[in-house]
Order: sequence, then structure tokens, then C-alpha cells
Amino acid sequence: MDQLKLKLQEYYQRYQQLDRKVKPGNEVDSNDDVQDMENDILSQFGLPTSRRFVQILHDFVHHSPVNEQLLDYVSRKLRSAARKYLLSPVVSDIDLLEGAREQKRSPYDVLPELGYPAHEYAIFLIGELFYRRNIPATDILDELKQMQHFDGWNDLSLLSKMNNYTSNELYARMKKHGLRFVDDYIQHSRRQETSRLVNKRPTPVEEGYKPNYRTITKVQVEDIIFDENTSPSLFGKIKNGRNYNRITISLEFSELNQILMSSEDLGVEISNHIKKRLANPTPEKPMVIDIKAEFGTVLKLDNCYLEVYKPQHREGNKWVEDKDNFYFVDKILTKKEFEKRAKEEEVKHKIQECLELIGGSYVYYQRLRRLGITDDEAKLRAGLSDELLFKLSYFLNKVKE
Repeated sequence: MDQLKLKLQEYYQRYQQLDRKVKPGNEVDSNDDVQDMENDILSQFGLPTSRRFVQILHDFVHHSPVNEQLLDYVSRKLRSAARKYLLSPVVSDIDLLEGAREQKRSPYDVLPELGYPAHEYAIFLIGELFYRRNIPATDILDELKQMQHFDGWNDLSLLSKMNNYTSNELYARMKKHGLRFVDDYIQHSRRQETSRLVNKRPTPVEEGYKPNYRTITKVQVEDIIFDENTSPSLFGKIKNGRNYNRITISLEFSELNQILMSSEDLGVEISNHIKKRLANPTPEKPMVIDIKAEFGTVLKLDNCYLEVYKPQHREGNKWVEDKDNFYFVDKILTKKEFEKRAKEEEVKHKIQECLELIGGSYVYYQRLRRLGITDDEAKLRAGLSDELLFKLSYFLNKVKE
């Protein structure tokens, strides 16, 4: 039996031991050993430890029993995968990232092919910042390269568990090395942890900042993505002048259902599709609904208005709004509700204009009095001959002083 088959046989036995947990208390060490063996076996073929190649080994260990024919079959499968991978056209890291987003590939699958560990920070950079928030691929790759060069993966894991992490020397060292997204990562991790604990996204008031609200509509939704641990997210485009900008919107399941129910037949169809997918879950995580591929068109949110805000993070003692086009939903308004609110705002604005005019009339009245014009004549010329109007003008002017 050659060395590869011996290595595969040993890997099979180690994996079976890990699966049965025959070494209580040493599961982490055993898991590390298995992963090291996976890396060793795949590296012999020039393959990265991405999921699509590791899956070949995982399929192998779930066969029983192991024999010479099975070992030959796995060897051939690995050689075939290596031939296909190594002879495929060479693509740049940017093209690899862009293609991964188009194909909705897992960050766990992409990172080994880029040459980086599947560390939580690296997964955050690709899965959250690149896929969800549309940060440019060049910025993501620069951060990965800098983190790898600095070798700060373990330091960041330690730092993220500290309460006052910004005052620690590890934080200062990372900032000195130009790492840009450390604060985003730690704040995001804590939001997720809080969300898991209470099963609800913390509000800006709970986090301690005042959001800048804006109202958007006519969003073209291309994808809906969610899993058991996170709220749904809408991925799509919104018109900005003559161009369209990418946008990601995070919301609760109840809000997603409200939006879908307002979107006529297509929205109802998508809602029913989601219910079926949730009733029959697949191993795929997260759940991705490519609306155009599955329904033939994008979902246009024409019948509702979303009041949204960007999350904020701390920089020292200040709260700073995130720069990317990622939003949380605060309220959903129907057309009727939005139009009613718009009319109310318009009336409030016009009332404010009237009050400013009335308050200004008192200044004109004072000027006339200084010119020696009688009190009654000055009130008449200033439009304040009515005593109640005169008092209102007086107090409005006092408020401005």
C-alpha cells in the first residue's frame, strides 16, 4: 500500500474516532489533528483546503467499511479534482472574489483558494463587508494581505473578547499596521452575539447612538439571504440620479413578510417559496433566494416606503456612521401612510413659515415705533392690529432672542 493510501486510511480512523468522541476532553486537539491531515492530503495534490475539496474526504469517511477499492476510488477522485483545478485558467484575486460573489460561494470555500485562513475576521471581510455591504474587492484584499503580513489573527480573537478593547496595546498595534475594519468587525460580532441572546437586533438607543434616518422606495431586490442565526437581508439596487447604487438592507422576518405582502402577486409567491424552504431546510447555509433566477424578474418595492438608517460604530468617544450602503429597517410605511406623513410635514413647514412671518412683524413694529410712529399706527402697518396676533408676534420674537 502506497504512502497516500496509508495516509487516507489513518485519516479515516482519526475521523471515526473524532466522530465517536472516543477521547473525551480532547475533542479540540483531535479536530486540529484531523484538519492538519486534511491539509496534508490535499496539499499533496496541490489543492487548497476549500470546502469543495475537503468534501471529497468527508464523503470518503462516511463510507463503511474502508477497503482497497474505496481507497483507489478516493485517490482517483482527488487526482481528477487536482487536474481540473490546476489546469483551469489563472485568475487574479480580484476576479476570484468577484466571481465568488456572483456564484454566491461560501467564504469558507473562497479563502483557502486566496491563500488565507478561514478565520472569523477573514470570513467577516468577505461574507459581510464584500458580499453584503459591497466594499470594493481591492480594499478587502488589502486588509487580508495586511492581516496575514502582520499575523494578527490570534491577537484579534483575543482583542474581540475585551470590554475596553480600544485602550489595549493590541488595538493600538493593529491601527498602527493600517488595519481598517477591526472596529467594524468587533462591533458586528457583538451585535450578532446580542442578537443571538435576545433573538432581536439591538436598537440604536440600546447601543447608545442617534441614527440618521432616511426614507427610500423603489428598491430593486435581487437576492434575499438569511439563516437560523441572522436576520434576513435584501440585496439589490436603488436609483441615484441616472445611475443605480448597490444596497443591502437588514430587517426582521415580520418586516420581510410585510414587504412581500405589499408587493402584489410576486411578493406573495416569494413568501410562499420561503415558507416551503423553511419547512424543508437543506444543509445550505445561509439560505439564498436568487429572485431573478427563480422567478424571472427582480422584486420592485414600489408599494412601500422604508425608513432606514446606517449602523454606527465607536471611534474613540465618538459614534461614526458606517460608510457602506448597508441599512437597517426602522419602519415600513404604506403609500397612504407615507403620503399622510408627507402632508403633515408640509403643513408643519407652512405653519412654521407663518409663525416666522408673524414673529418678524414684531421687529417691523419696533422699527416703526423708533421712527416716532404712534403705537396704533405701527401695529396697523405691521399687520398686528389684532391684540391676540400682536401678543403672539411678541412672544415669537422673544423665543428667537
